[in-house]
Amino acid sequence: MAKRPDISVLLLFNRQVVRADYGKDLSKTAFYLHETVDVESTLWDAVEQVTSGYPPLSSRTIILSSDVWSQIVMLPKLSVAGIEPTDLEEVLKFEAETLSGIDIDEISLAWTLLGPRDEYQQFWVSAIRKSDLEDVNKLLESVGCREIVIAHPAGLAGNLNTSPSGESIEIWDDLAFHLVNHGAKLSFVKQASPGHFESGSPVLFGGTWSEPLDGHPNVEWMTDEASVRCWSERVATNYQQRLAELAAPLIRRTKRTSVTPIRHLLTGVIALAVVGFCFWHWQYVHGQNERLRQQIEQVKIPAAEKKKYDSQLMAILEQRAQVEVEDSALGDDLKRVRFFLENQSNRFAKLLNLLIELRTDDLVIQQMGGTEEGVLLSGISLNGEAAQALAKRLRERAVTLGWAVNPARQEGQQQLTTGGPWKFEILLTDTGPFESAVQPRRKPSPSSKSKPSNLGSRITHGYWQIERQFKS
Repeated sequence: MAKRPDISVLLLFNRQVVRADYGKDLSKTAFYLHETVDVESTLWDAVEQVTSGYPPLSSRTIILSSDVWSQIVMLPKLSVAGIEPTDLEEVLKFEAETLSGIDIDEISLAWTLLGPRDEYQQFWVSAIRKSDLEDVNKLLESVGCREIVIAHPAGLAGNLNTSPSGESIEIWDDLAFHLVNHGAKLSFVKQASPGHFESGSPVLFGGTWSEPLDGHPNVEWMTDEASVRCWSERVATNYQQRLAELAAPLIRRTKRTSVTPIRHLLTGVIALAVVGFCFWHWQYVHGQNERLRQQIEQVKIPAAEKKKYDSQLMAILEQRAQVEVEDSALGDDLKRVRFFLENQSNRFAKLLNLLIELRTDDLVIQQMGGTEEGVLLSGISLNGEAAQALAKRLRERAVTLGWAVNPARQEGQQQLTTGGPWKFEILLTDTGPFESAVQPRRKPSPSSKSKPSNLGSRITHGYWQIERQFKS
C-alpha cells in the first residue's frame, strides 16, 4: 500500500479543482492534480473527482473552496460584552443567515475575532451548509482522513510578497478580500471592481475576469500552475508551522485515530475487574433489596393514600398556574392597548422622520403601507447591502415606537452586472410597549376571519391620515 502524504491541500475555485499532496519536504509535491469541474458539481462531487481512483489522501486534509461563504460581521460592543461563546455563535448564525441566505438551522460556521471598530466588534465568519459539510466529512472519513478542515481560501496562504505597508488583495470569484498585517487579517470584503487595483498592493487573482489587472505591477495569477503550486505550498506550511498567526476561520473536524492493541488489552483487564466488582455488588444489593421489599409492603397502603391526595393537589396547582398566566396575559394586552392609544397620533410621524434621517443615497423608499402584521416599507436599492443596513439601523430606533424591524427581503432585478438593482421590503411588526416580552394573544373567534380587530383598524386608519398630511 502506498505511503500516505503528511498533508493534502484541495482548492476549489472558478470551476477548477486542485489537489496537492506533501510529504515531510513541503517544498515539493508528492502528488499534484489540476482539473476542471462541471458547472453543476457540488463540493462533494469536486472532492470525489480528485479522490476516487487516485493515491490516498493524507490523514490531514485541508479543503479550501470559494463557495464557502466568508464575510466580516459587525455586532455592537454592548451586545457581545461578556457573552458566552455558545451564545455568541448563535448570534453570529443569525447575522450569517441574513447575509448568506442559508437557513439558521442549516448553518455550520467558524469565526475569529478581528477587534473593535468604532462602536462595533468585528468578526471574520465563514459558513457552509450542514448537509454539504456532513457529506464531505463522510467521504473523507471513508478514505481514512482523521483531521479535516474546510474553509474559504482567503488569508490562509498569507502573502510572502506583501507591500511595505503589509496590505494585499485576494480575488476569489467576484469578491475582493482586502488583507492587512502581511495577509493575516481581513480588513473588508467587497464586490471586485477596478477601483480595488489602483494602488500598488500585491494582488492574488483567482477570479473570473482579469481586464482591470492588465498592467498591474504585482499580480500572482492562480491560472498559472507554478503559482498554484507555490500557493498550495504556503497553505501547507502555514497550517503546520504558523497557524496561530493567521486569523482565517477554519471549520474543523477531528476524528480520533484507532487505538493500539496494548490499549485494547488494558481495556479488557479493566473491564473484567469492573464485571467482578459489579457481580459482588449485585449480590450485596440483592440482599438489601429483599429487606427493603418487606418494609415497603408495610407502608404501601399509606403511600397509596398520599399519592391520591398529591394528585388532587397537583390539579389545584395547575389550575392556579393557568389562572396566573391568563391574568398576566390580560395585563400585557391592556398595556399594549394603552400604548397604542397614547402613541398612535404621532407614531407614524416619528417613523417618517426616522426614515428621513437614516436613509442613504443608494436606496429609495417608494411606498409605505399598512398590513395586518404592521407597516411595510418597500423601495429599490442600487446594491444588496443598503436595505439590510437601513433595517439594521432602524431596528434599534423603532423599538420605542412599538415596532420590531425584520430583515429586509430583497429581489435582484438582474439589470446590472452585480445582479441589481434590488427591490426590497422591510416589515415593521407591531409589538406594543418595548418592555413587554410577551407577544399579543390571538384568540380564534367566528368573526375574526371576516373582520379585522378594532386595534388593527385604528392603526391602519391613523397611518393613512398621517400619510395624507405628510404629502400635503
